[in-house]
Amino acid sequence: MPRILITGSGGIIGGHVRQRLGSGSDPIDIVRFKGDLANLAETQAALDAAGPLDSVIHLGAMVPVNAVQADPARAYDVNVGGTVHLLGALAHSGQTPHVFYCSSGHVYAPQPTAISEDAATEPVSLYGRTKWMAEFAAKDICAAHDIPLCIGRVFSIHDPAQTGPYLRPNIAKRLAQENLSQPFELPGADSIRDFLTAEQAARIIVRLVLARYIGVINIGSGQPTRIRDFVQSLAPGTLDIRHVGTQDCLLADTTRLAAFLEGQDA
Repeated sequence: MPRILITGSGGIIGGHVRQRLGSGSDPIDIVRFKGDLANLAETQAALDAAGPLDSVIHLGAMVPVNAVQADPARAYDVNVGGTVHLLGALAHSGQTPHVFYCSSGHVYAPQPTAISEDAATEPVSLYGRTKWMAEFAAKDICAAHDIPLCIGRVFSIHDPAQTGPYLRPNIAKRLAQENLSQPFELPGADSIRDFLTAEQAARIIVRLVLARYIGVINIGSGQPTRIRDFVQSLAPGTLDIRHVGTQDCLLADTTRLAAFLEGQDA
């Protein structure tokens, strides 16, 4: 029976990944990482306790923009240091399981057209920089120890169960509290994003892991959606949405992903 360790298993994507792994026809032993990735001793102890592993799905990260901006040191400690600790612990154990590292579309700068995996990585946000630096660390450590690595750059996910300072729960709160007959001011309303449900992202991640995919791959829908249209889709009636602030585009080129999925289905 394959044994798969998951960090961040209690998060939105993590919950869907666990559900997806558990619903397959072949049984999988899911090992949930418990501990602080930023603590090397805890991480090493968790890896020692986990025993032999076939795969590692590394989802654990500090994500909320306000938390990252408020405590950059902790963000780097978790997102970069945690990745180093996890992969270093694997290397120390002598294990070489397939590793999936969950990165982000925010390692790219916004561009007017769809962004391929070969595009320059020029993160403009602090969160994006932490994920970008963790990618470099993951590549170097895995290359040195012959650990097969997949880096999945996940674009704009959403889920009904999301809480905190993300777009969907923030909009849901506004829709419940504001007078929707009045103009609805929306920062970045005319910006383009690549929206994907957390369940869809998890399904793709599981397929990549079970196929032991190696390399960098964008995880997105490949479909451009204006933020105003996404928000309108959540509203009970027609909103008078007014764009506020700047406008940009962050859209995944999913050519590589489509080829992988087609190969899987063939």
